[in-house]
Amino acid sequence: MSWVFDAGKIGLTALIIFAVVQVSERSTMLAAVLASVPIVSVLAMMWMNHDGSSSEEIISFSKNIVWLVIPSLLIFIVMPALMTRGWEFYPALGAGLTTTFVGYYLTQLLVEKYSLAG
Repeated sequence: MSWVFDAGKIGLTALIIFAVVQVSERSTMLAAVLASVPIVSVLAMMWMNHDGSSSEEIISFSKNIVWLVIPSLLIFIVMPALMTRGWEFYPALGAGLTTTFVGYYLTQLLVEKYSLAG
């Protein structure tokens, strides 16, 4: 029966992504609002709780998310800036993702060095 719950999680995740794409055809602002809500994080915490994770694990997960939100914003700064300068979509996306991953790495180093997360 576990596979049914896992399939439901996958289906719900796909439905959320599909909904954002469909809404974006009518309103990019509304789609951005839907995409910016931490639905994935909330669902992940709910699933962690359902699967028996301890409060400490969920707290640690939440604290780690806080530190990773900052570098995750880099893609939304770098990609449009490059596209504005004439870059094609996929190279700009690649550069934005690369910048984001470098930001994740540097943030992880800082978090570990200063014991900032749980």
